[in-house]
Amino acid sequence: MSKLESTLTVHCDEDGGLGIQDLLSSIELPNRQIVPNRLVKVALYEHCAALFGGPPNEAHYDLYRQWHTGRWGMIITGNVQVTRDHLSLGRDMIIPEVVNAETVEPFKRLAAVIHGDSQLWQDTPSDGPIRPLAILQLSHAGRQSANILGGRWPFVPPLAPSAIPLGRSATGATRDSGLSSTLSDFIHAFAFQVPRPMSMEQIDEAADAFVKGARVAAQSGFDGVELHAAHGYLLAQFISSKTNKRDDEYSVQAHSLRLLHRIVTGIRTCEDIPRSFILGVKLNAADYVSRPHSGNRTSAEETPVADEDRALDHVREIASWDMVEFIEVSGGDYENAEFMDTQKSARQALFAHFSRRAMQALSAGPLPRHGMHTRPGSALSAGDAAEKPGSRPPLILLTGGFRSLPLLVSALRQQHAHLLGVGRLSVLCPDLPARLHSALSKNKNGSAPAALADLIEEPDLGVGRPPPPGSLSRSLRYRLERALVSAFFALWSLLPVELPKLVGAGANMAWHIVMMRRVAAGREVDYSVGGLGAVVRMWLWTAPASETIAATQDIWDSWVVMGLIGVVIGLVVGMLV
Repeated sequence: MSKLESTLTVHCDEDGGLGIQDLLSSIELPNRQIVPNRLVKVALYEHCAALFGGPPNEAHYDLYRQWHTGRWGMIITGNVQVTRDHLSLGRDMIIPEVVNAETVEPFKRLAAVIHGDSQLWQDTPSDGPIRPLAILQLSHAGRQSANILGGRWPFVPPLAPSAIPLGRSATGATRDSGLSSTLSDFIHAFAFQVPRPMSMEQIDEAADAFVKGARVAAQSGFDGVELHAAHGYLLAQFISSKTNKRDDEYSVQAHSLRLLHRIVTGIRTCEDIPRSFILGVKLNAADYVSRPHSGNRTSAEETPVADEDRALDHVREIASWDMVEFIEVSGGDYENAEFMDTQKSARQALFAHFSRRAMQALSAGPLPRHGMHTRPGSALSAGDAAEKPGSRPPLILLTGGFRSLPLLVSALRQQHAHLLGVGRLSVLCPDLPARLHSALSKNKNGSAPAALADLIEEPDLGVGRPPPPGSLSRSLRYRLERALVSAFFALWSLLPVELPKLVGAGANMAWHIVMMRRVAAGREVDYSVGGLGAVVRMWLWTAPASETIAATQDIWDSWVVMGLIGVVIGLVVGMLV
C-alpha cells in the first residue's frame, strides 16, 4: 500500500457518514442533466499535445482513462485552444481548423474514454456504474500567449482587447526590490509581447472560433463545454478593467460581458448543438481584487480589496441569460501568481466567500434581465423582469485549495457551492470519489470508521523528498538532483535579486504535469522529484504517436536528465554572474 493510500483515510461522521454521502449525492443541472456526484475533476493543463499544439493523443487517453475509473461526477478537460496561433505553452490541445470526420475523431475518442465507453477502443470493459459528464474547456490565451511557444513567429505580438503589456512592475518599489522587479520585467518582456488591440473583424473571428469549438465538442459526444473566462485569458481580459481600455461597444464601460454573451448566444443558437448541451462559464474571483501600490503603506494597508458587488453583478447577469448551466469560481493569472498557489489560505477564503455570496444572490428571487437575449425558446422578451416559470439559476462550482476531506465536506454543508472542483488533488489521488464510495460502503457494512487525515502531501519544490528505501536508482538520482539544486540556490543567494513569483508558480505547475504523466502510465506520484527537476522533465518530453507514454518515461527519468539539469544551471548562472 502506497503512502497516499495509507493516508487517504476517510472520516465517517457520527451521523453515519452523512458528510461523505453529501459529496456523493447527485444533483440536477438547469437543463435537467444529472451530475452523478458533487466532485468535479476541473481543468488542468496537461502539456501532453504535440509541440505547437494538436489534437488529443494516447497520452491524453491514458490519463483520462485513469480519471474515468475514479468515478468523478464531472470531468473537465484542460484548456483546448480555439485558435492555433494563440497557445499558452506550446503543447495545448487545439480545435481543428477544418472540421470533418477525420479531425473530429481524436476528440470523439477522448469523450468516449471519459465516459467509460472504452469497449469502443479497447477490450477492457467500462468500470463501474458512474458515467461522468464530459466537458471540453474552450480557451483563447489572448495576451498571455507566450512568445514562440504561442504558435506565432518569434516576437509577433498576440491579440488582446487593448495594448496592455503583461507583467510590468508597479511604481513605488524600493531599491532592493527594484532589481527583482527588473528581472521579472525582463522575463515577462521576453516571454510575452505587447499585444495588438483586436479589430472588430478579429473579435468576430474569435467569437466564431469559440462557437466552432462547441460544435466540435457536440459532434464528438461531449456533454458540454466550459468557456474559460478566468486566469487572465482572452475572455477574462475583455471583462477586466485592468486589461480592457477600449472605448467602443466592447469596452468595460459599455458592457464588459458583451463578448462572452455573444459567444454564449452563438452556441445556444447553433443548429448543430442540441438543447441538452451543457454550457458552463469559468470566472476569475481574483480579477475583482485590487492591491495598493504605494511603497510607504503598511502591510495592513496592503491587504487586497475585493470588489464583490461588481463580481456578483456579473454572476447575476450571466444567470439572467438563462443559457448557462454552471458557473465555476476560480482565480489567478500570470501577473497574480500568489492566487495560483494552492497553499495560500487567503486564496481559498476569498473564493469560498465569493461563491457563497453568489449562491445566495442566485437563490434570492427572480433575476433581473439586462436587455440581452435569453435561452432560445424562452417566452421572455428582452428586459422582462419576471422569472421564466420552471427556469433555474446555474449551479456554482467552487475550485481551489481543497486539500482535505473536511474542507470538501465543510464547503458543501456551509453552502459555499453546489459542486466542488478538485484540480491538483485529482493528480495525487485520481480515484478519490471511488475511494469515498468504497469507504462509505464498508462503513454501512459495520466496519469501524478510519481516522481522519489530510488527503494531500504537498510536494517539495526545492529538492524533493527522499525516496522510499529499496530504490537504488531513484536514491542516486535524488542525491544528484539535490546537490545540483542546492548549488543553484547557493549561487543565486549571492545575487541581490529574488526569483520572480511566476517562476515558483511555474515549478508547481511543472511538478503536477510530470505527475500527470506518471498517473497516465499507471505509476504512483514521485515525491522525490523537486521543482527544477520537474521543469526539466516537463520540457524534455515528446508527445506519443500511437504508443503509450511509458516508453519515454524511463528515458527522461534517467541520468541524462540529471546531466541536462546541470547544463541548465550552468547556463543560468553564467548569464547572471
